[in-house]
Amino acid sequence: MNNSQVAPETNPCNGGDQPSSSAFFIENGACPICASSAYDVLRAARYPANLTRDSLRSMYHSSGDHELMDQLVSCSGCGLVYLNPRVSQEIALSSYTNAIDPRFVEQNDGRIRTFKRTLAKLAHEYSIKPSKTTKVLDIGCAGGAFVKAAEDFGLSAIGIEPSAWMCEYGRDKYGLDLRQGTLEDFKLEAESFDVISLWDVLEHIYAPAEILRECERLLKPDGLLIVNYPDYDSVARKVLRWKWPFFLSVHVFYFTPKTIRALLSKCGLQALAIKPFFQTLDLGYVIQRATPYFRFFKWLGQVVSVLGIGSLPCTYNMGQSMVIARKNARN
Repeated sequence: MNNSQVAPETNPCNGGDQPSSSAFFIENGACPICASSAYDVLRAARYPANLTRDSLRSMYHSSGDHELMDQLVSCSGCGLVYLNPRVSQEIALSSYTNAIDPRFVEQNDGRIRTFKRTLAKLAHEYSIKPSKTTKVLDIGCAGGAFVKAAEDFGLSAIGIEPSAWMCEYGRDKYGLDLRQGTLEDFKLEAESFDVISLWDVLEHIYAPAEILRECERLLKPDGLLIVNYPDYDSVARKVLRWKWPFFLSVHVFYFTPKTIRALLSKCGLQALAIKPFFQTLDLGYVIQRATPYFRFFKWLGQVVSVLGIGSLPCTYNMGQSMVIARKNARN
């Protein structure tokens, strides 16, 4: 479906099978790159008839894997793919703040290994020196995996995370400086960080341009911004189509190299490189996350369980990309 539409200003129920009773917690949004409200519908909404505020609150957490039910659109102006209408920001943020997610932090060891490997490569390519004078900010740090990897690498790192439970976990488990809330809650000093990262975070944020502008303000003149995101232009998405595992209701935006560069540029940042991102997690966990999409993995999971090899590390890429950026030269 690609009928061109303009998002209405007052009616949040726009197309698809959205029940009228859900109108009070569904909202519209314009494109954050070009500000256009015109779009082409890629897939209509598929809201269940019994959708409630409580059922929505259970979806928004770090390991949230609820299949996409919101309307997916493509901006008529710049081509950005995003949800419109979407679940209200108030519900999403409240859910993230109150989320308790032991399933996610069970895989922290694999994430820490992944981030250490990534940091080693970035340090070599962009001259990041292992020093406590090198300041790192991780936005949406969850249970602190990247903050832990950065500290172990010899850097001085802090994390910001909406989930109070996640912050407490990272502080208790690793002794990290994790601060509960969102970036807007903290008045951080301008040009105070050498590295700022958003790992699987930007696609969840309702106002990504505002966050990136604040990152630009917080970065030192030669600082690096690292953003990891599910790439709508990836081979995995094109091959798997609607079975792509990253088509989730918790993902508000679906960037491509073109649109992520455009958004960064709008916020005073220049993309230096965009490359595939490979993550290492337990084999059993990867199979478990893939099972709802492919029946084969249910059988494979049983074999892995019988063989007792579910904890083996599995390095994979399902369409994730990583962009490295700096402030524009004029800044």
